[in-house]
Amino acid sequence: MNPLEKLYSFGNSLHRRMTRSVRIPGAKILSIGNITTGGTGKTPATIYFSKLLRAEFPNQAVLSRGYGGRLSHETNLLSDGFRLLMGSDDSGDEPYLMAVNLPGVKVAVGRNRLKNAQRLVHDFGTSLFLLDDGFQHYRIGRDADVVLIDATNPFGSGRLLPQGILREPVENLNRASAIVLTKTDLVPLTALEELREKLQKISGLSHIFISRHASKGLVKIPHEYTPQAKTHIVSADILKHESVWALSAIANSRACDEMLRRAGAESVTQISFRDHHDFSARDIEMILSRVKPYDLVVTTEKDYVRLRKHMDALK
Repeated sequence: MNPLEKLYSFGNSLHRRMTRSVRIPGAKILSIGNITTGGTGKTPATIYFSKLLRAEFPNQAVLSRGYGGRLSHETNLLSDGFRLLMGSDDSGDEPYLMAVNLPGVKVAVGRNRLKNAQRLVHDFGTSLFLLDDGFQHYRIGRDADVVLIDATNPFGSGRLLPQGILREPVENLNRASAIVLTKTDLVPLTALEELREKLQKISGLSHIFISRHASKGLVKIPHEYTPQAKTHIVSADILKHESVWALSAIANSRACDEMLRRAGAESVTQISFRDHHDFSARDIEMILSRVKPYDLVVTTEKDYVRLRKHMDALK
């Protein structure tokens, strides 16, 4: 571990020891996080767990920092479960996506997630909070920590930030209540089993869960994008034998490209930007200059949140 990594690790450990964890009376807290920077699938996992627990906890809310949003430093209600109360530029792309996909679930954004939670308990009697990207958030005491690990790139080079992608040492996985490996269909079975055994030793957990990302289909844009919107999903079969442009600004664009190939695309050409990239008019001009008329361009729902303001140019 070089000096920069030691400094980062010391700062993280100090922050954890100095932060007083606060429980929220009358509410359960489920944290969904990771140990690396981005790309593990926290957003779809949060949506999944919210729907899974809806019957037992109908009055629930998502707490997100709102990374990339203009109001991430404030405390705001993005969705009351029925109405979107701010735009994606203010909230950030991921919480906005969750709000659209979780009708009936409140979504709050802001750095002070404890304050948001306390307000939601007071105003709505919320009984379950899903703490988005919560493994390194120590202010709120939680009932369970679910940690996601990308099977295609579990720990990067094994080095801490800023030299690698680890947000804290892998040994800290012993804090996890459950570990879920994502994108497991993209790695050989032998490598997957080796990773599971390694994680069991590190974490002390008796079982490591596996998952994969699968597309439900394609949605032709533009369409109404609200919690109540009814979207028409087209089978991904239309990609078979086609040349496809994969437009994305996500942490792991390679997994998205592979999903398109597995859907039957003959070739996939990537147009990628850094994670959470805010598409500009100049970006759109560049994209359109590369893509020919009638070419198929496929993007992710997360990217669509940020591309919507350019839909007139992209039609």
